[in-house]
Amino acid sequence: MIGAWLSRGNLDTPGDMVENYVWGIEWQAGYAKHPPLFAWITAAWFRVFPHVDIAYFALSSLNAMVGLFGIVALARRFVPPRLAFIAGLAMAVSPLYSNLAIKFNANAVLLSVWPWTAYFFVRFVQTGARSPAAALGVLAGAAILGKYFSVVLLLALLIAAFARPAWRARLLNWRALITVCAFLVVLTPHLHWLVTNHFPTFGYAEERTGGTLSAAVARLGVYTLAQIGYLFLSYCFVVALVRKERGRAARLMLQSIVSPRMCPDLWWLALAPMFVVAAIAVIARTQMASVWGMAQWFAIVPMWLAVLSNHEIELRSGRAVRVLGGYWVLVLVATAIVGYVGARRNTDDAAEPRAELSAYAHALWKAHTGEDIPVATGSVHEAESVAFYGSGHTRYWSALEPKTTPWLTADDIARSGALFVCRTDDAHCLAAGAASSRAQPISAEIRKHAWGRLLPARKYVFFLKLPESTGTLE
Repeated sequence: MIGAWLSRGNLDTPGDMVENYVWGIEWQAGYAKHPPLFAWITAAWFRVFPHVDIAYFALSSLNAMVGLFGIVALARRFVPPRLAFIAGLAMAVSPLYSNLAIKFNANAVLLSVWPWTAYFFVRFVQTGARSPAAALGVLAGAAILGKYFSVVLLLALLIAAFARPAWRARLLNWRALITVCAFLVVLTPHLHWLVTNHFPTFGYAEERTGGTLSAAVARLGVYTLAQIGYLFLSYCFVVALVRKERGRAARLMLQSIVSPRMCPDLWWLALAPMFVVAAIAVIARTQMASVWGMAQWFAIVPMWLAVLSNHEIELRSGRAVRVLGGYWVLVLVATAIVGYVGARRNTDDAAEPRAELSAYAHALWKAHTGEDIPVATGSVHEAESVAFYGSGHTRYWSALEPKTTPWLTADDIARSGALFVCRTDDAHCLAAGAASSRAQPISAEIRKHAWGRLLPARKYVFFLKLPESTGTLE
């Protein structure tokens, strides 16, 4: 959280995080691009916490922490508690649960959901009890509500269950129906939304499929290399804790990836998601983005620890906290340098004045109406930022793609009014703002302070479409 606050002048350059917020406050059962879980979480969080960057980074950190506890819980089904604790610490140093996790979106929300889904899956197949069966169904449904990519997890768990004879028997037990029923109950509102709205999210997902086979295979290679990079620090962390025979321990950990017999239960949990990803990439000719699989490695460190334990290789668990502490000191220093250099170089991430833009827009609207901005629209990320950094009373409407924000119509905008905010290079926004508001544009140069520096100004154009009862601003 602190590292993100030091290194970033804004939440994220692509604008995913402010988009989460403006979607979530509408409390829909689905949205144009994704199912609703992460947007709901964002909206609920900001019902309580202030609309500032560090509060958002706190949500991101909490989400990652919940996932790390899930990994610890999963590991405890296979290794002693002290080793399970190491599993969480080892994954904490991975980019998956640190710098990638800080951008809370449809990918990051799976970091908290997938490990707990896998944990209750293991509890169910190990015990056959009804409560983990129900919890598995609920969390499997939540995973799909996070992102449809979670079908990878569900298929992987099915593969793991059928690969292990004792687990396979649980799937044939009547209690497995509890899982199915709980899953359907969680998904029913979203399924109804999909049918009612003619499956808009499927169209968005389809845009990412249907390329050439060669491009999909090449991208799968890049995806695989990225996963190796994501896990490298976790691998090194575990090796650093080995008391003796570090070379042997390092070889055993690598060998376990290609040898199911060393730890069969965890091997299937760790590797089955990768098999499913590869199959989808080839069959659907999908060019997999590396971050899509950021939640898939919940079982890899537990597997390594189980293998080391089975070969009687001792780890110094007391050293884990010291190693992690040293790692985070380095991270804080590095992130501070990144933030300072970004400010010096005037990068978009550091210098774009999104919070300051929102403050200016709200002051401008209040000067003409005495009220908060009811609706912000215009250039997407800028308008969404005006809504996020405000008082919580501003909604977002897409003037250029109104079907993506069906909770508001043109008639609603005419009655309530709206503020258009446009980048000076966004010709479509400028044309829409002028045509809709029939008002004179208001130009402004807005800048921010960061690291003791006044950063260069960014230029924006505003159009005030005042409520019908107020009249048009000339």
